[in-house]
Amino acid sequence: MSQDFSILIVSHNTQGILSECLQRLKTHYPHAELIVADSGSTDGSPDWVAASYPEVRLLRLPNRGYAYAVNRGLEVAQRPWVVEMNSDVYLEQGDLEALQMALEANPRAAMAGPTLYTPQGRLQSFGPLYAPNYWNLRRPRAVGWVSGALIMARQSALQEIGGMDERFFFYNEDLEWCTRARRKGWQVLLVPRRVLHLGGSSTPKDPRFIAEGYRGGLLFTRDYYPYLHGLHRKAVWLEAHLRLWFEAHPMRKESYRLLLDRLNGEHLDVPFLP
Repeated sequence: MSQDFSILIVSHNTQGILSECLQRLKTHYPHAELIVADSGSTDGSPDWVAASYPEVRLLRLPNRGYAYAVNRGLEVAQRPWVVEMNSDVYLEQGDLEALQMALEANPRAAMAGPTLYTPQGRLQSFGPLYAPNYWNLRRPRAVGWVSGALIMARQSALQEIGGMDERFFFYNEDLEWCTRARRKGWQVLLVPRRVLHLGGSSTPKDPRFIAEGYRGGLLFTRDYYPYLHGLHRKAVWLEAHLRLWFEAHPMRKESYRLLLDRLNGEHLDVPFLP
């Protein structure tokens, strides 16, 4: 197995976590091409990477969202197997090899992701519709999408599929990317390899992030499932009204107010952030 990896780590104000992430990568994958795409961090982490890991390619980027950072990294990645990951994913020896083996065994598979676990040892939840993907998962399984917290992709497949859609600022970019790959005839694999994901390390307490998740979901159904989009929009409108009435937390209440303003204006292509 070649282990010929380009590993792209997206980071935003996560210096302590990024330190652990890079230390693990240098230990387990010393010959990989490492790229850190920093999205406008203000905690000193870009300078720290430059001083502590001069061999790592550092991209100092404006904060234009996760997809934007991933795409700038994909533009410079040189190896046949490209890994994009969050800085709060902690890899062990063998994790990337498991994804590579799954892809090599399935020539029509463009992307593969592991089963992500929380620090409490629980499977990371992506909602009730995703849960059946985990049932009796003993070998790699073709699924609709895998989490963008860690995805390995064939460099050759990305030449056809392209990068992430930068209209998605935060959330849903992985769903769109995988769906686009499948519509081009590729498979996306969920691999039964446990990988630790801390989760939420770069998500600030900002009401726009909750609203952004809903906006991205609506943008996705509008573009890929237009026959469901009207129903989806009505469901989101109703949920936002109910939550606005009954939500006690001020930040969440503001999220749903912002969402309803956007629904009334129909500007789904414009992100709430930055």
